Amino acid sequence: MNIREPEEEFNRTSVARAVLRERLKGQTTLERGRERAQTALSWMYRWGWASSTTLEILVGSKRSGLASRLVKNKLAVITKTNSRRNEKYLPGSFLTLTHDGKHMVEINRTEPMQYEHRPDRINQNTLLHNEMVQRFTAEHLASGEILDYWSEKEMRTKSQSAVKHPDAVWLYPCGMKVSIEVELSPKWERDLDVFVYSTLLSLRTTNGSARFDKMRLITDAPAILKRYKEAFKPGANFWIWRKNDSGRWIAEDELTVPAWTPERIDWKLV
Repeated sequence: MNIREPEEEFNRTSVARAVLRERLKGQTTLERGRERAQTALSWMYRWGWASSTTLEILVGSKRSGLASRLVKNKLAVITKTNSRRNEKYLPGSFLTLTHDGKHMVEINRTEPMQYEHRPDRINQNTLLHNEMVQRFTAEHLASGEILDYWSEKEMRTKSQSAVKHPDAVWLYPCGMKVSIEVELSPKWERDLDVFVYSTLLSLRTTNGSARFDKMRLITDAPAILKRYKEAFKPGANFWIWRKNDSGRWIAEDELTVPAWTPERIDWKLV
């Protein structure tokens, strides 16, 4: 696994804090506290939940007690993670909004979203994967590399037929939209073909524009990275699958990965 060097981590944190100082220039300590709380609550609203680590990254602080204050003020509740695996990105607990926390977010939004208040409804089987998506997004947002994002929760209402539903979308200052896929286990056969086809559809230029300008695939396993690179290599073959009259999936049409994919797909090993 490729672990960041201490100097790289320090530089990234320094940049994030400098960006935050610029955003909060002229505010009092109390105003800064409210700003951080509102930012954290909005994040949980858009993703459904968050870890204390991700929230600290988001607001550019470290061990500030932000999560504890949200819980103390009855704006969020904290739930312990069931798994005790020693994973770098797996949080020991996560936070969800209370009714009061949800209300504080919605009074500043023009478009409300449905929010599930029951922490037991959070799928902990995907907690590691979703935490990685959130944390990488928070890092890029805090550093100023991206201006905004669309969470998977927000994307549910914007999905299109046969177009890949990404884990997140990052919105860059230049206007570029990049779909983010975190892959922790390899796909095979039909699942892999569907992933390739739907990704290509989302990147294909139709009527002058594509749904996304690029796709970035992130994984912590070199073998998975190698497998996906092969699957998206120009000239590689994949199949379109359809159900037959008996309801079984069959590989019906064979297609080829186009030549433009290297320009539209980025790879990241973490």
